[in-house]
Amino acid sequence: MKTYRTRISLSLTGAIAAVLFVPVMFMPSEAILAYASTMLIVLAGIIFCMLGIKYVIDGETLKIYYFWGMYQDIKIKSIRKMEPSRCILSSPAASLKRLAIHYNKYDTIYISPRNQEDFINTVNEIIETKDI
Repeated sequence: MKTYRTRISLSLTGAIAAVLFVPVMFMPSEAILAYASTMLIVLAGIIFCMLGIKYVIDGETLKIYYFWGMYQDIKIKSIRKMEPSRCILSSPAASLKRLAIHYNKYDTIYISPRNQEDFINTVNEIIETKDI
């Protein structure tokens, strides 16, 4: 069993923080403290969720953990193609430097393991042993 943590992009986290805090510039001064406090809690929750993203290769199964305890299984031998991507679609990836995994007939998921090369090599080793 091999575990890969997600790559966390400071630019993506900064963009999320900017979206949350830009409204502060347009608020009356008495509302700023309450809003900023609430947004800090929201930002902390988002970062907590990002830290829970991981990818586990367990035998011939890729388990993608989205949140603490929630995951999706993908049979590694069903993977048809892996390619670099910068797709901004919602996915279990905390970075925009992503890996598009095409599996089954029409399914695609975007992930961002910290060590993409090692991840790709590990998956390819399992795929190469696929019975043809």
